[in-house]
Amino acid sequence: MARKVYIVQFTHPGGEHTLNRQEKNACIKEWNYGGHKRKFLKAVGQCVKEDGILTPKKELLFWGEWEPTSKVNPVSGTVGTALMPKYVHEPFLQRSKGSLILPPYYNSKGKGRQNTDPFVFGDNFLYSCCKQRKRIRNSARTEFTKLGELEKGSIILFGSTISKKQGGPYFVLDTVFVVGDYKNYNSMNSLTDLKGFVPSEYFDIMGFTNWKPVNDFVCYKGATASNPYDGMFSFVPCKPFDSANTGFPRVKLTKADLDFISDNLNAAPKFEDKIPIKVQWDIICDVVRKQGFELGVNFEYQYENTI
Repeated sequence: MARKVYIVQFTHPGGEHTLNRQEKNACIKEWNYGGHKRKFLKAVGQCVKEDGILTPKKELLFWGEWEPTSKVNPVSGTVGTALMPKYVHEPFLQRSKGSLILPPYYNSKGKGRQNTDPFVFGDNFLYSCCKQRKRIRNSARTEFTKLGELEKGSIILFGSTISKKQGGPYFVLDTVFVVGDYKNYNSMNSLTDLKGFVPSEYFDIMGFTNWKPVNDFVCYKGATASNPYDGMFSFVPCKPFDSANTGFPRVKLTKADLDFISDNLNAAPKFEDKIPIKVQWDIICDVVRKQGFELGVNFEYQYENTI
């Protein structure tokens, strides 16, 4: 498999998670067994200043994916739309005597717990499966897409398309992923294949060994501010949390900002390998900062400890 350095525009579902009555009463969003959605998240993290220095740890707000449990509170002063959040989520995992407490992998309807991909928590961002494989025509087998062929230094721009009906079309950005390293793995053999490459709790969050059908994938590890690739690192656009608990829309990234971007991209990712990658990353950072965001890294989730 020949690997290439690409910049990728990657669309994933942009709608915000809703809460049922029980979740609203408990102020807890349970682990998601449905389709992927976004959460407006609050978590401790750090920001990278323009000189490359990391700020002290602080509570940050950002849009992202977190499919396990989260504590939920209404956002003040905004109405939930395609652009503005209704809820702020604090991500957590349940734990007893140091071990995670996980809900059943399959629910009563036979649907599996959703994984979190990309995963922006911990020392390194991780991206391990979504859209990496496609079905071979007239066959039950699958093969890698270009997302399984990314070389170190590639950039994946994770985000969503705002439709014309919602005020678009344009692309909103939630995660900038710079590939710093990668490792091939088989989902059934992931505990062995990825041992030492990813945090131990990542196996539980992703649920690799429950996936059907069993398949080969690539686990990408994001470059970091302390260990960048050609001066580039992965980050999430974020803002400091304040007591007002107010929400904000995601970063608007359009073709006018970056010629590579498609303002009305559908579900299929867009790839480009003939433009200067570092220049694109610098432009993205500039757009993010000009819209009042900071470059967030090293996010932490919480634990709910039980006896």
